[in-house]
Amino acid sequence: MACPNCIARLPRAVLQRSRPAATFSTAFRIRSCAVPTASASPCLQRTLTTLSRPRSLLSSHSPIPASSPQSILARSSVVFRHLRFNSSAAAAETVASSGTDANASSSLKIHNPQFDEAGKELTVDITDKAVKQLKHIATRDKNPLQALRITVDSGGCHGYQYLLDLTDEVNEDDVVFDKDGARVIIDTITLPMVSGSRIDFIEELIGSAFKVLANPHAAHSCGCDTSFEIKI
Repeated sequence: MACPNCIARLPRAVLQRSRPAATFSTAFRIRSCAVPTASASPCLQRTLTTLSRPRSLLSSHSPIPASSPQSILARSSVVFRHLRFNSSAAAAETVASSGTDANASSSLKIHNPQFDEAGKELTVDITDKAVKQLKHIATRDKNPLQALRITVDSGGCHGYQYLLDLTDEVNEDDVVFDKDGARVIIDTITLPMVSGSRIDFIEELIGSAFKVLANPHAAHSCGCDTSFEIKI
């Protein structure tokens, strides 16, 4: 062991170099102190108090706990606005679609309507292309009564065939479908075999013609859609 008298005679610089290096920095020792002591200076007490606070309390904009009433009310408000928006959009879409269906059905006028055994009205769908072509023909022929007559007769490769002609004559047993001034005439014998079908005007390279498509009463039909087999 070194003599105390010898140590006292050593220069101060030697004593400082002989001291062991601090294992932890001063800042770390201050941060590790959680509670300020009574003997510490006011400045040090404020520093220790600040460092001992949780990080969430140091922020001036602390997040609201998820279980707090404010958080629950905020989430409820967002959900309510979302549901109100979706319900309003769905209601608007329903009104728009119902209005479109109403306009489509009201534009078709049926003279001498017919009904099946269940009381359902027998009708056909006339496409816009067919309407446009029929109105063009009526204007070309200068005959506003010009109409497309559809008849089903025996024949063809599947047993029955569609016959389509232009006429302005209406018989007593005919049903007249009028859509925007374009007329389609079907007799009461043919109508039960074509009800629910779509009357369209098809334009192809080999020619253009009116056709009866998507007949729900046809079991099979040929490729040119002129002959079909009736469902039994």
